[in-house]
Formats: sequence, C-alpha cells, structure tokens
Amino acid sequence: GDMFNHATEANVAYEYDEAGNCYVQTTTDVAAGPLTMTYSDPTNPSYLLARYGFLDESSPASFCKLGVDWHITDELIHMGYSTSTLLFYKDTGEVSEQVWDVLLYKYLGEEDVGRQQEFYQAHMSGDYDTKQSYHECYYEQTREKLLEHIDDILGELDGLSQKSAYGGAVAGDDHPRLPLILRHNDFVRATFMAVRGYYFPGEPYEEPSGSFSLSSKNAFFT
Repeated sequence: GDMFNHATEANVAYEYDEAGNCYVQTTTDVAAGPLTMTYSDPTNPSYLLARYGFLDESSPASFCKLGVDWHITDELIHMGYSTSTLLFYKDTGEVSEQVWDVLLYKYLGEEDVGRQQEFYQAHMSGDYDTKQSYHECYYEQTREKLLEHIDDILGELDGLSQKSAYGGAVAGDDHPRLPLILRHNDFVRATFMAVRGYYFPGEPYEEPSGSFSLSSKNAFFT
C-alpha cells in the first residue's frame, strides 16, 4: 500500500498468486498522475485518520456512528447491517435506508419486542410491504431518534472542540496531530449538520455550553 495513494475511487486492483507475489493492474485508463487504491472503508474517515494519519474528505458519505451510541448486535449483523451501510451523505444531507431500519429496530426493541420481531421477520423474508408499513406507522418516533442521535454526536464534537480551546486537555496544544484531529471533527460535524438541515429544517441546534466530559476523547476513532 505504501506504493499507492489512497482514494475513494481507486484506479488499480491487486491480487496475490500462490507464491505470494503481488500483481497490480490499472482498472481504467490513467493519465499522468498518481496510482491509487482504497486503504480501507472510505465511508469511515475516523478509522483512516486513526490508522493511517490522514483525513479523506473526498468520500461522498460518512459512517453515521450509530455503532458508537448503540452496539451493532449479532442480530443486526445477521440482518446485513454494519458500519459500512449506516451512512450520512455529506453533499445531499440524506441518510441510507439502513439507518432508518436500524433506528426503527432499536425503537421497537425499547417499546414492543413483539413488534420488533415482526419487523425482523419481515426484513429477513424480504417482505418489503410489511417493512414499509412499519416505517410509515413509526416515522415520527424514528425521526425523533435520528434527531436525538445527531444532536448527541454534535454535542460530543463540540465538547471536543471546547477541550482544545481550554488548553488542549486531550493531548496538549503542541501535539502535532491536533490540527488534523480538529479538522476531522469539523468534517464530521459538517456532515451531521447537513443531515440535520435536510430532515429538520428550521429546528435550531443549540451548542452545549459549560462543562465537558473527558470520557469521549476517543469516541470518533471507530
């Protein structure tokens, strides 16, 4: 990977033979310029920053971080959900269909386990009409869950920014990666604000003030 730059849309593919030799070829016509590969899931800029030390702002979508607030259970994995499918789209402000599914599934688990299992069975059997009827019935509750999650993450991000403003409580003002970390948090914040503006126009967001928690310092390296 050190021979190629990272890109959301790679222009090379590679494979290994039985002897362990690596073969690389371009997947499209490449003019003079860098050859690129995808280092990891491009929808999770937090992982790329923590693992490789750079921020990829070219990805059209970002992991919505539901796996940070709520553990991705074995049942959700069995349903086909993962952090790579729970996406917020930074340019449009929309969210992936899977985000709505997980929010509704979690809500039903808190309110009516029987209905949660009915939703689960509809999903697993491909019964789209039944799933859609659940989404229509519980849209306002699911929408409220989305806003709650967005504001929770925005509050965490604003708290991290406050920490840097009050003397670099995480790593010290002179830490060489602090500017990049803050840029990453601004990137994630802009994505979440785009989603908030798309689904909740006219509902103001109030930035937290006063104290902040040190317990969330690693919340976004997931």
